[in-house]
Amino acid sequence: ALASYGGDTSDVLVATKGGHLRPGDGSWTLDGSPKYLAEAAEASLKRLGVEAIGLYQFHRPDPKTPYEDSIGAIRDLLDAGKIRMAGISNANPAQIKQAQEILGGRLVSVQNQFSPKFRSSEPELELCDELGIAFLPWSPLGGITSASELGAKYPAFQTLAAELGVSPQKLTLAWMLAKS
Repeated sequence: ALASYGGDTSDVLVATKGGHLRPGDGSWTLDGSPKYLAEAAEASLKRLGVEAIGLYQFHRPDPKTPYEDSIGAIRDLLDAGKIRMAGISNANPAQIKQAQEILGGRLVSVQNQFSPKFRSSEPELELCDELGIAFLPWSPLGGITSASELGAKYPAFQTLAAELGVSPQKLTLAWMLAKS
């Protein structure tokens, strides 16, 4: 579903998340409650000025809320037409399977951290590939402060990139695409 979104090159897929908050003091907090997720989606709809969000993702499991309740709220937004596609983020393989079941096979994306430095999400990437779900790596080049140092930190990427006449960053993205 994610790969076939739109049809015209002028179409833009708007993606946003709910459930991870920045209260203003520099900290991060979680609220995966169905009430909050519905409120956050409504606020995003209003701010974006759209009738439906293209891709809405549950940002991060909240230990205070059962995962199935959070995903149930995403399902309800999907059923109500407030979001066109549903995704999750920071999920493990069991949560991916659970979300796919709760969403009735309509899970289109999983966004987990993945980069040459952070490869522990390979099982999730492989499961997404097997299930036909888009895997969206966050910080694929190692984060905003590390992206320019990718070749220096990972000499194999630098060496191969130089042989191919591309940047280590391009090589890294090609490596990720080749994985799934």
